[in-house]
Parts: sequence; structure tokens; C-alpha cells
Amino acid sequence: MITRACFTCRVLVVAGLMAGPVGANPDPVLLRVAAASNLTFVSEKLGAEFMAHYPHVRIEFSHAASGNLVAQIRHGAPFDVLLAADLAYPAALIESGHSAMEKPQVFATGILMLWPKPAETDVARLLRSPQTRRLAIAHPDIAPYGSAARDWLRANELWADVSPKIVMGENVAQTLQFVASGHAEIGFIAASLLAANPGLGEGREVAVPATSLAHGAIPLRRSAHPEATARFLAWLASPPAQEILAANGYRAP
Repeated sequence: MITRACFTCRVLVVAGLMAGPVGANPDPVLLRVAAASNLTFVSEKLGAEFMAHYPHVRIEFSHAASGNLVAQIRHGAPFDVLLAADLAYPAALIESGHSAMEKPQVFATGILMLWPKPAETDVARLLRSPQTRRLAIAHPDIAPYGSAARDWLRANELWADVSPKIVMGENVAQTLQFVASGHAEIGFIAASLLAANPGLGEGREVAVPATSLAHGAIPLRRSAHPEATARFLAWLASPPAQEILAANGYRAP
């Protein structure tokens, strides 16, 4: 059984210095990366692989709903990079002057899943059924996976019918926990969370426009390490990083 501890913000620290010329001995570089909750598990793998390529940098990941991370950044949180689960949140920070980029860098596309995988082929009937007493989604006002779920429900004319059943998690990881703990019969979650926890079984993919869950990255203007930040963002587009993302519940951008 999954516990809440599995979904607390994880910190990954990779020892060393930013790679430099032979004989150079720069001060240690610590990159603080604010990452959406659905990236909690894959962040560890990305960090380890980045270490293998650039062993002289330390990375610290902090995870929360994308909207909450944006609020923290606007209140002065000392992050160097934002990895969001959509493009709207990083675009908003660009507009407010928190990043020098003109548009977010798309590094992956998320996959929305209905979990556990229902035996019922008619999902609309399943969700309307009295046997489905609680439906879990991430809070659509702060979590992109929740927003994508709400959009799907509205597009399929289900939102009004199932709204009384909905329980909202602060982020998509908490949404999975609601279902795993029995507080909801079924929920909309990220494929990445199932990929990281194969013992949970399968889900059913919910088709949403790729743009709904395009994951955007931006460097933050207040970063004290712009060179290391740029290197990390460039590395996210590399084959090793993309292979890790593809193997952990994401599609290529």
C-alpha cells in the first residue's frame, strides 16, 4: 500500500562542482529546481543521470502543484529553475518578469490516466454510477492534471453530473493517495506515478490534447547560477534525459 510519505517533497542532492577547465576549482554550485508533483519520482532518475554527465553540480528538487510553485516563486523562493506540468504557469512568470526567456521550453508531454483501470468500457456510465461515490482529481485551479481532467469531464458533458462526487487533492500525487487509501473509488492521475509504482497496476489513458499537458521549463531571473541553469535546461532536451522521461510515463514534446 502506498503511504503519504511516498509523496512528500523529495530532495535529491548530487555532490560536486560545476564542470570547468582543467585545473579550475570553482565554488560548489547548488541548483534549486521547483518541479511539479507528477515529476517527483522521475526527478531522482533525471538528477542521477545529470550527475553522471556533470558530476560537479548539486541539484535540489522541491515538488508541489505547479500553481503553488509559481506562488512561492512570486513570493521570493530561491529557485533557479521551474519545471511545470503545463505551459501557462511558466508563461505567466515570463510575463511577470521572473524569467528572461521569451517562451517556456517544452521538455515532455504528460499522460492523464483514470486509475484504477476500470472494467467498464463506458467511462461516462461508470462515473455517473451510484457505485462511484467519490471521484478524485487534482485541484484544477493549481494543478494542470486536475485542469486537464476538468476539461475532459466538461467536453464529455459529465462535469455537472459528477461534480458532487469530486474530492480534490492539492496535487496529482495527493489525488492518487486518495484513491489508494480508499477515500475515492477512482481518480484522474498522472501516468508517471503509475510508472514509478508498478505494484499499483494499470490505468486507462484519457485522451486530452497534447497541449493540455505539455510540460514547460524556464530559468528564473533571480538565479545565482545562470550558466549551470542553462546547462541543465539544455540537458533536458538531450537523448539521455528524453529516454528517462519516455520510460517513466511521458511522451516526447
